[in-house]
Amino acid sequence: MKQTRARSEEAKTEQIERIIETSRDIFLKEGFKGFSMRSLANRLGMSQSNLYNYWSSKRELWFDIIKHDFMEFEEELSKIASKHQENIVELLENIAEYYFVFAKTNYKRYQMMFVLPPPPSDSKGPAELEFEPQTIQFLVNILENATDTGQLKGVDAEKLALYLWAIVHGTTYVSQSIVFFPGAKIAKYGSAEEFQNYVIELLKHQFSFFSS
Repeated sequence: MKQTRARSEEAKTEQIERIIETSRDIFLKEGFKGFSMRSLANRLGMSQSNLYNYWSSKRELWFDIIKHDFMEFEEELSKIASKHQENIVELLENIAEYYFVFAKTNYKRYQMMFVLPPPPSDSKGPAELEFEPQTIQFLVNILENATDTGQLKGVDAEKLALYLWAIVHGTTYVSQSIVFFPGAKIAKYGSAEEFQNYVIELLKHQFSFFSS
């Protein structure tokens, strides 16, 4: 009996993963206006009513997708932190580089997580109510630890975390703009990677001042 239940739970988990992967693909290609539960059901070869057994709306499904993506994203941030916790400047450099690489290789996914609004709805489902990304708090915790251990001096960890958040996300957004498109007349600033490295060097210089 237990083995049957375990197989059943495993099959359910696999089904949810399949739905999330397919839904993300449609959202990223079509946007939420081009997404419908009917089209998703057709793509998956399942009934629309079966989908509603898992999610009450496409907004609820949207939040389940980005919740899933943030878990992966934050897990990788934790791995980076575990390797460089003793050197705050090196740690923040590696975090910034990870953001840039993630956005470059998954820009539409990055937009869905950090930029684009969810589908409108008059109600909130469990996935939305439970959703609370920890990336900004992750930065706060790192900076608070750095001040507690004496690596940083005279800083407000929360405001500094927000400043870093703004710099990294602003740089990521600009890196995808026309100023770096090959052949564009306005593109006279080198490559996006050169600009990102420039920003990282500036941040390292600033943090060297805070840590001196």
